Amino acid sequence: MKVLSATLLGLALVASTAAAQRADRKVEQPIVRSFNWFSYVAGDDIRSACGANGRSRLRLVYNAIYNEQVRVYEIYLQPDGTAGMTIDVLADQGDVSNLSIADPGDVTNPWRMKRGQRVLDQGATRGLLALLQESAAFGPPRAGLRLPDVDFWWTVASCVNGTWGFQAYHYPTDGFANVKFAAKLFSWDPVPVAVNPPRKLEPAELRKDWNAPPNHMHANKWTLTVGKDGLQPR
Repeated sequence: MKVLSATLLGLALVASTAAAQRADRKVEQPIVRSFNWFSYVAGDDIRSACGANGRSRLRLVYNAIYNEQVRVYEIYLQPDGTAGMTIDVLADQGDVSNLSIADPGDVTNPWRMKRGQRVLDQGATRGLLALLQESAAFGPPRAGLRLPDVDFWWTVASCVNGTWGFQAYHYPTDGFANVKFAAKLFSWDPVPVAVNPPRKLEPAELRKDWNAPPNHMHANKWTLTVGKDGLQPR
């Protein structure tokens, strides 16, 4: 009976987390995502709701070359010390060579996020927060750090106990040496898409090909810039 109760509680937590996320995330649909992505990565919605009575939550974005893969980890901290986590993955957005559409209603499916969910118990939640603290994930970030779409980087937007925080890590600027939480998140990730690990690349400026077609996999299209406490407005 205790096992059943725990299972039902876990399912309820995941459901409430997903419902809360759907209310403020506007990046599920590909077309809408194109207008909201930068604000989403910046955590503008988290920041605007952060305060004494705001919900403690984090959004971690792993950009593994935008057209190849993006993984987003939404974490909702609960009063009992547990957390609900939703994982969304975008993969191979620029590769349409093998695109096969069986139904006209599925035309945007290749560009939709693939989703997974899980509940973190108190020990896992405590351990993750410790890794984030060790990684200086709650800020302050390095102002002026540039995050090109064609590079590997992490961002962390957070509101914990009413305090806003932001951090960013760029590969190979710091070689991800300060990222202590990635392996743990990846080990919990149930989405059946293999993680795209960082690899050596030419500087993004050298890959900015103005003559490349719009869907070219590795042509630099946009760059985010980090400010003193978050992303600079675009």
